[in-house]
Parts: sequence; structure tokens; C-alpha cells
Amino acid sequence: MNKIAQYLNKHLVGEVTTDPQIIKKHSTDGSILTISPDMVMYPMVTNDVRKATRFAWQLAEKGHTLSITPRGSGSDRTGGAIGKGVVVSFPTHMRHIYEYDAKQKLVRLQPGVSISALLGALSLYGTSVPGLRLLPPSRTVGGAVSSMRAAGDYVKQLEVVLSNGDVLQTKKLSKRELSRKKGLQTFEGDIYRQVDALIEDYADVIAEKCDIEHAEHAGYFALADVKQKDGSFDLTPLFIGSQATLGIISEMILKAEYINQNPAIIAIAFNELDSAYDAIEAAEKIQPSSLEFVDGSYFEVAKAAGKEFSFYEQARQNGDVEAVIVATFDDFNERARARKLKKFVKIAKPLGGVVGQAIDESVSELHAVRTVTSFALTPSTHDASTPPLIDGLYVPVDRFEEFSARAQGIASKHHVELSFYGHPLDGHWSARPQVKLGTVTGKQTSMKLISEIALLARQHEGTLFGEMGEGRLRTVAAKQMLDPELQTMFQEVKDIFDPHGILNRGVKVGTNPQELGKQLRSDFSASLTGELPRH
Repeated sequence: MNKIAQYLNKHLVGEVTTDPQIIKKHSTDGSILTISPDMVMYPMVTNDVRKATRFAWQLAEKGHTLSITPRGSGSDRTGGAIGKGVVVSFPTHMRHIYEYDAKQKLVRLQPGVSISALLGALSLYGTSVPGLRLLPPSRTVGGAVSSMRAAGDYVKQLEVVLSNGDVLQTKKLSKRELSRKKGLQTFEGDIYRQVDALIEDYADVIAEKCDIEHAEHAGYFALADVKQKDGSFDLTPLFIGSQATLGIISEMILKAEYINQNPAIIAIAFNELDSAYDAIEAAEKIQPSSLEFVDGSYFEVAKAAGKEFSFYEQARQNGDVEAVIVATFDDFNERARARKLKKFVKIAKPLGGVVGQAIDESVSELHAVRTVTSFALTPSTHDASTPPLIDGLYVPVDRFEEFSARAQGIASKHHVELSFYGHPLDGHWSARPQVKLGTVTGKQTSMKLISEIALLARQHEGTLFGEMGEGRLRTVAAKQMLDPELQTMFQEVKDIFDPHGILNRGVKVGTNPQELGKQLRSDFSASLTGELPRH
């Protein structure tokens, strides 16, 4: 064990290890990259995280960089949960749900709590956090909040360990409160002063280039949400989706909502792709709580694995199934729910749709439809992989048909197939191309697909970074897409919070193509993280 690990073990409540097997386990995440850390730390309390970051800060002041990489379940698909130096793993000890205020529907918890544990606990009160419900249950809440803005609307407050080891409590500040914060002669005071000044200096850039309805996850677009017109100020949005490059979330308070624990679900298979798109357009007016699109090819893969669905088999009698639409209705009013179901069926049948029985999803085969894309994670040949190269891209639903057709042209050029699945209501789409990462050609194809699909999404009013940030894997594509002024502004944001480049070094900023090429691994298996793709 090296001297740094020994020093940290001496001063922490939790543990630090350099065991080769543990190092190996933490050298990969849900992406196609690999980086071996020097050690893995299992913090038991917030003070452990503070001591580790403070130690790294002190080393940096002496010219030695020790990167700190926070990690939840290790399922980040962009390489954001791996790094050199110290990987800080939260799920072992920091996985407590502290309290739930039933009156305000507020829950306070640590970052290592799994989504399934949180939602299970909240279900006892008839509530949930909507932004987490469609994410893989094995993910940690801290990882989801750090890497995605899906739960952003439900984050009320964060406790964040800064790069120097200080702790910052985020909340909405009035003008007077902001003035007090800016008067602090501390690192926290420096941050408030510099962020406020940065917002003023880049006011025109923020107004012109950060006003995006479906905000980018690349960079720090959330800077636009920090200061409101009334002068109120809240750093919370900056940390959400920042992939722990600005601070390490050590505790959070989330807002829950009442939900119907037994929603109705309906699946409809279409033999014509145009009919499926027409059904999506009509379904938007009915306002289902969730609407999902799954390419028919996923059902064929599932069928080959032995998984069959009666409504799908019925539709196959009329020819190949091009797509399946799954709608969920969670209205509390049973009559309203039934009315919406009836309307959706009335829309679908004239379009040739074959309807699966609408029934309580807890006892229905239709619940399994929502995980059918997981079967595509098993490639058809032993030397191939289906990595998450273009997961979570955003394309408006009215541009998706054209985008999808052109994406097939890109796929054909690279001799791969792209079968999309996603959520039309929020415009998030994914596809898992089959590539051979063990070959130079396969690795080159992977990186070209990322860049070319990113450009195509931009041409269709979308972005590759719709659901998650660029991490490491997509930094090159992000740099190609982002305006130079935005890149400069984002770098300044990073420098304010992390002047020594300690936090998640190489994520979002600082990775070049040469480095990225060396970090590509030769195989990919979803079993490494146990995560299914979003469906």
C-alpha cells in the first residue's frame, strides 16, 4: 500500500485500499473507457470526503496533482466515474435515507442511496421523485443528480464538498443574502463573488447561447439558471449534471410528489413506421404520463432469446413490426385514466396498430415490454459489443423521423445498424450499435459515430448531450459542437470551483483525442455494471 493510502487510512473513519482486484473493478464504468485509479476510498462520513479533498488541495499547492473521482454504482456511460488518483465510492457506507417530511414531501439522503431503495421507501407514503422513475434502479441517486438533469426539478438543496475541502450548502439566496455570501473571506465567498461577476461579464453570451428549451448537458449551460431577474441566486443548478467536476455532493434534499402506484399501461405494435409516428403525434394531445418508442428489431432480438409478447405476435401475422409504442397513464381518477386509454386505442386502431391489453402493470406482461431493449445488450457474435455510444441524445419529436432516416445512412457507411428507442415526449433517444472494440477499425468506428451523430443531431435542432453530459467519451464531440465563447466561459466556471484541477480530472474539460484513444478498452459488457439501458 502506498504512503498516500496509508496517510488517508490513518485520518479517515472509512477505508482506503490499493487491492489489485478492487482497483480493476473500479477502472471501468458503463462506458467503453478504462482508467486505473491509484486507490479506492470508501468514505463513511462527509468529513472523510472533506479530508481527502483538502489533502489533494494541499498537494496541488505544492505542485502535485491527485485527482478525486466520485463514484456511485459505476454505471456512467460517458466515462465520468473513472479516473486516476483516488476513486471515492459512496454506496458502501454513505447510503442512508435520513428523514422524510411527509407534510412538505421532502426527503434528505446521502448520495450512495440507490434509486430503487429511495423509490421503495417513498412508495410507503404514496410518493415518488418523477425524475428518477425512468432511470435504472441500480443507479445511485447521487450519481443520477451529478450526471443528469432528469431529477433537477426535484432537487431542493445540496450539501457539496468543494475542491479545498470546505462544505457549501446550496439554497436560493435573496439579494441581501447573496451580498453577505460575497462578503465572506473564504473559498465559498470567492466562488459567489466570481460566479456573480462571470454571469455579468458573459450576460450577452448567456442570453444568446444558453437560452435553450431543452438545455444541453455539455459544459455548464446551467449557469443561465443561477441568477434570476429578481436578483435571487442559487448555485444548485450548476452542480446538477456537472459530473462532480465542480464539487462532490455529500448530501441532498429532494422534493417528492404523490403518484399513482398502479398506473395503467398499454402497448401498441405497428407494421408501418409512419403509422407509429402518427400515433405519437396524436398521443401527445392525450397527455400520457410516459410515452415510449421501441424499434421492432428489439422485439426480434428478445424473441430469439425466448421472450414473446402476445400482442406483438399478433401484429407479426400482418408482416414485420416496425415499432411498438408504450403509453402509461397514472391519473389518480380512474374514470379519467380509462377515458385516456380509450382515446389512445381509438387513435391507434385506424392506423393499423395491434393493441396489447391495458391492465394494471403490476400483473401484466406489458410491464416487461419496457425492458425489452435490454436483450440488445447481448451481441450476436462473441467478439462484438453493444456499447452506449449515442445514448440519451435529444432530437425534437417532429424532427426525429428525418433524423432517424439520415442516421441510418451514417450507420450504413460504417457497416453498423442503428435501431432507436426512446421517450418522444421529452425527445430523448438511444441506439446501441454493434461494434468490435477489439479491433482498430471498431474503435475508430465508435469515435466517428459519436462525432457524426452529434453533428446530425445539431442539424435537426437537437444535441447528443440531451440526457447526460459529455464526460470523457464525448469531450471531443462537445468541443466540435460548442461555440468558442461558450467553451471559454465553461473553462472559467471550472477554474472558479476547481482552480487546481482536482475534481474528476479530464471530465468535461481537459481531455484530448490522443488521451481518449489510449483509454478505449477492447471489450464492453453491460454485466460490468448490471445496468439496463433507459427504456
